[in-house]
Amino acid sequence: MDVSVKLDTSKFERATAEIKKQLPYASSVALNNVAFRIRGEERAAIGRIFANPANLTLNSVLVKKATKRSGVAKVFIRDQAPNGTAPSEYLAPSVIDENRADKRFERALRHAGLLPRGMYVVHGKEAKLNKHGNISVGIYKRILAELRANSGAKKSGADGVQGTKSKYFVGKVNGKRNKQWYGVWKRAGGKRNPTAKPILIFLKGRPNYRQRFPFARIAQGLAQRYLPIELDKAMDHAIKTSKR
Repeated sequence: MDVSVKLDTSKFERATAEIKKQLPYASSVALNNVAFRIRGEERAAIGRIFANPANLTLNSVLVKKATKRSGVAKVFIRDQAPNGTAPSEYLAPSVIDENRADKRFERALRHAGLLPRGMYVVHGKEAKLNKHGNISVGIYKRILAELRANSGAKKSGADGVQGTKSKYFVGKVNGKRNKQWYGVWKRAGGKRNPTAKPILIFLKGRPNYRQRFPFARIAQGLAQRYLPIELDKAMDHAIKTSKR
């Protein structure tokens, strides 16, 4: 005498088949929800960390959405800019502890033979800065155009101050205690009392920035915390709506 036990797995198989069917869609929804949450927190962090950031910087964090096929959402810093340096370049030293990349203006000066190898540009105390603490793209273009057109751009000292009618020149000018500063200067004072205002100073050695913007740590923390929650919600919604 024996007893046979049979397990009816048809309902389970149908349920698991439905889960398998809905998983790619639910995963893409969960990934995108978390990606946009990360973008929001990264943007908030930029506002906290940097003083009065420009709109290009505030809006520099972008999302490439996941699809059912790709299964990957990407959060990244914009690598293009309509004018000037892309956010991915100028934010990189603040995201990872490293030397900053050459600025576009520095590359242009080097190409024109005006910025020596191994030297980098910082703002002079007479530079006109916008509300974000930067020299505007328009001023950079004006300076570069005048320097390129000025045949005496490489003159230094008094010759540089008095040399040509161009407003800007590259050269060395004596500062306090007869220390010479090399950079881009703006003529001032007229013919009787010519002076030069420091607009851009050339310094030896690439500037180094400490990490200020923990981009990766913010993203990883939010992903670990919210992905399981968002996936549960998305799966539950997908299965419920598929039965209607």
